Amino acid sequence: MKKLLILLSIIFFVGCKSDVQLAMERGIQFYEWDLFDKAILEFNQVIRMFPAQDSRSLNYDQVQLLSQAHHNLAVAYAKKEWFTDAEREARTAFELVPSTENRRVLDLIKEKSLK
Repeated sequence: MKKLLILLSIIFFVGCKSDVQLAMERGIQFYEWDLFDKAILEFNQVIRMFPAQDSRSLNYDQVQLLSQAHHNLAVAYAKKEWFTDAEREARTAFELVPSTENRRVLDLIKEKSLK
């Protein structure tokens, strides 16, 4: 009985993930498998799922997720050496969430694009 309850709990929590979270997880998995084109598609899908014009209408968690999608997209673009696109996405991630990590990625991409 206890095993059944645990199994049902796992299914419930996995089934409750939003389309945005699932797309993000797929993108991360594709990135880890070095399938950068597929990762880029997934991260772009995450971004498209949010309102285009106004990030002020998003709650804290949504802003964090959107910033992470731009951050991940920047890193994937950089892996493909598409530094102009990577810098644009890294800048957007930093503007949404001005964290040390987002700033570090932006600076690294800028440095790489100058070489």
